Amino acid sequence: MLFKAFARLRIDLLSAIVANYAVCVVIGYSSSNENVFQTSIFAQNWYPFSVIHGGVFVACLFLIGRTTEKQGVAMASLATRLSVIIPTFTAFLLYGDLVTISKIAGILLALLALYLSCIDSAGSAQPLLSKSMLTLPITLFAAFSVHLTLVKFVQVQFLGSTSYHVYVMFTFLSAFFISGSILVWRLFKKQQTCRWKDLISGLLLGGANYGAVYFLIRALSIAGWQSSQLFPTVSVAVLGFSSLGAWALFNERLPRRMLGALAIGAGSIVLINL
Repeated sequence: MLFKAFARLRIDLLSAIVANYAVCVVIGYSSSNENVFQTSIFAQNWYPFSVIHGGVFVACLFLIGRTTEKQGVAMASLATRLSVIIPTFTAFLLYGDLVTISKIAGILLALLALYLSCIDSAGSAQPLLSKSMLTLPITLFAAFSVHLTLVKFVQVQFLGSTSYHVYVMFTFLSAFFISGSILVWRLFKKQQTCRWKDLISGLLLGGANYGAVYFLIRALSIAGWQSSQLFPTVSVAVLGFSSLGAWALFNERLPRRMLGALAIGAGSIVLINL
């Protein structure tokens, strides 16, 4: 929703993203119960992954912003949510998630709902087949797949409940340095200007962005809720709320096929979580 508003307000994405990461670092630091800048932190097994993850974050946010600007909220949501395919099947292969008929049926219905949400009113899948329209969504799909898979891997292998905030903070700190370096270079080359409205917009994005990552890691750690259940459930729910929000706030069309997709998605959530 914020990225759609940014496009309409002509907010500079790079400036807003850098400010967003600064806010995320402040939230993580204030939420942590330990001294996060002690030298032992850099010896943690998860630290190299936080640096990689930070780079993935920068790529994801830029791609979400561009896809939203060029092709709308629904398409950006589709690309990010469809990326659930990769971590869902990774969960079956690597983490021993239980395979049931209802879960598989629910996952297939979730994918059907995601597909239906992007075809045009005539039932054509042309948006998916046009090469010019595929580039941004597919790149966003790949980047978000890496993000979700990495979140689960780090949560399983390295993180305990006391280190969630620390990991998320250092991930955003890495993203801040990467995006900040790009911004400083562009300012130096006079290819960029930095306005107050861009920075303020980034402050709003920061709170939502930190919460999205932190609470996803917390949800993945809930005993008894397998990631092959969680990822499709969250994906369909986010697609539904973002599409309804785009309709209510930005007058994006919500045709009957989208309502059908949301109904199928709701049914898929029930099956997945039986």
